[in-house]
Amino acid sequence: MKAKIEYLPFVKNDLEEAFIWYKKINPKLANRFIQDYKTQIKHISEFPLSCEQKFKSIRISFLNSFPFGIHYKYKKTENIVVVYAVFHTSKNPELFETETKITS
Repeated sequence: MKAKIEYLPFVKNDLEEAFIWYKKINPKLANRFIQDYKTQIKHISEFPLSCEQKFKSIRISFLNSFPFGIHYKYKKTENIVVVYAVFHTSKNPELFETETKITS
């Protein structure tokens, strides 16, 4: 059964920043970014435990064609995936913990 996807409020900002960046380069590229993101979200929903657990209980699913990772936590008992952030791979992962105030 597919897991329900929930998002923290600032995930929208992460996606908008990336979308705007790619749109400045080429609108088609921006659309490909969103499609790649949606494909990964679908995969996470279907197979929430398939991605590597990096720190604490946070897992990361990397986009196929763009240097971004979807940082999420799977709540198995509730069958819910909580998306915490969508980060460029060059962003310092320690900032992720600080910005989202993740606890184990």
